[in-house]
Amino acid sequence: MKTKINVTQLCMDDGDRQRRWEEDRRHPMQYFKNRFQWFKYPLWHYVAPFPLHVDFEVTSRCNLSCPMCFRRNFENEQEFTDMDIELFKKGVDECAGNDLYSIRLSWRGESTLHPRILEMIRYAKEAGIQEVSFLSNGSALSEEFCMGLIESGLDYITISVDALKDKYNELRKPLDFEETVSNISRLYSIKEAHGGGFPKVKVQGIYEYFKGRVREYYETFKPITDNVSFNIRHDYELQSVEQEDQLFCPYLWQRITVTANGLVPICISDWDLDEPVADLNRDTIRDIWHGQKMEALRKMHLANNRLQLKPCRKCYRTKTATVEEVFDWE
Repeated sequence: MKTKINVTQLCMDDGDRQRRWEEDRRHPMQYFKNRFQWFKYPLWHYVAPFPLHVDFEVTSRCNLSCPMCFRRNFENEQEFTDMDIELFKKGVDECAGNDLYSIRLSWRGESTLHPRILEMIRYAKEAGIQEVSFLSNGSALSEEFCMGLIESGLDYITISVDALKDKYNELRKPLDFEETVSNISRLYSIKEAHGGGFPKVKVQGIYEYFKGRVREYYETFKPITDNVSFNIRHDYELQSVEQEDQLFCPYLWQRITVTANGLVPICISDWDLDEPVADLNRDTIRDIWHGQKMEALRKMHLANNRLQLKPCRKCYRTKTATVEEVFDWE
């Protein structure tokens, strides 16, 4: 079977900036080892002794209600909460004890809303996690918070800026585009002056929202970031997405996600928690990773039966994207 490769995000940078984004890591050799495993283990159907990456949803709360976000389309009742610090430490300690390279402190919420986010970053770094990151809307990037990110040891942050000016203000209300750009510029300047280049700063947009102004978008953010990328827009109102035959999903061989209350979904596309696998409050990450439920899910995918699962039927990640065909500097 020939495995089709899905691309849902495209980097806008030239080769030199892309190279520096990949190479200029605090632990470059470990990073490239992890990337090799990330792409090869699923192709080999090899289940590593421990996940290659863990997402900790430190909070499921958000301070925005963006029209294009999947949060607007939850079918199941959700409990929006912050992750208990002791549960977080339990997970991080196990990750560090298994020499895990990276964790991300994000999923469905705005990570900066957790009142102890800086402490959590610092705890993970001091425990031995080599790369810690999170996603944000950039609303919390005051000078004090930026210094806190540097002092905590954060490795990189991805900031979502979907569009330019008026369109951004419409989508991200009540945030203001100029204020967000100023926040990003502040973080970039402070980390260059005081953080030795860390945390690295990535901005990502949504192509459909700045189409026709691609060059303006890129030139706005190139001077104040280390990476500029974009995604295609996904219609989360769809309850079933046309799926490609013989398309292989690598997630179950790469990572697991832990929600703010400790549940482990089938993957990051299961944002409605239709198929919870386990609960970190009761189980260990290693036991979950090698548990009967995960093994059964892997067998379903290998047998091309993944569409028996509701999250897979509505998953945009398993439809071959055509983003490279539409990208145009205009």
